[in-house]
Amino acid sequence: MSKKPSDPKVCANPPPQERRSPPGPTGSLRWLKALLGRPLALQRREGKLHVVLVDRRRPPEEHRARAMDRLRDELRARLLGQEHEHAAQAMRHLVFVHDELGRRGWTGVELMPAPLLRKALVQAQMLHDQEASNPLARMIAHLHVLLVGAELREERAARLQGEAAGRQLEVSETTHEEFEAMERSWVGTVTPVTPPISKT
Repeated sequence: MSKKPSDPKVCANPPPQERRSPPGPTGSLRWLKALLGRPLALQRREGKLHVVLVDRRRPPEEHRARAMDRLRDELRARLLGQEHEHAAQAMRHLVFVHDELGRRGWTGVELMPAPLLRKALVQAQMLHDQEASNPLARMIAHLHVLLVGAELREERAARLQGEAAGRQLEVSETTHEEFEAMERSWVGTVTPVTPPISKT
């Protein structure tokens, strides 16, 4: 009984194959340069390693995650690199933002109170003024937007709370004598109503 050839073994998570073929005719200098300029990966098939081309394009989530890691790395380095020994305490609002970016990303920072965001924004601007960088500039722009949103959110909440407090009735306890005195003073302000004369 002949043995069926086993299916080629592929690694558990093979890299995505490059769908585009190199430009130019096969074997030309342009084709070779394009081929060598592409990322390569090793893939195991039938117990042997093969070199394969991988897709250069990454999903947007991966780009966002890498950008967040770069921002947090730079922010951490800049905060720790401050000469003043109490810099981390003085810039604690920016430290809170750094930590929240690691926990829940910009979604978590968006929920922070406006006063904290305002101070973190000032501190980020100070770091950027010392030495400008693109990740910090993008962070400052993002913090500006989140601060405006937080201020509007808190202003609306305060307005609604004020309206609700205005609608509440004040109830206080009083003695029987105070109640009778208030009733007499109130009765004195009411114009007596004359009952209509009935015609018989």
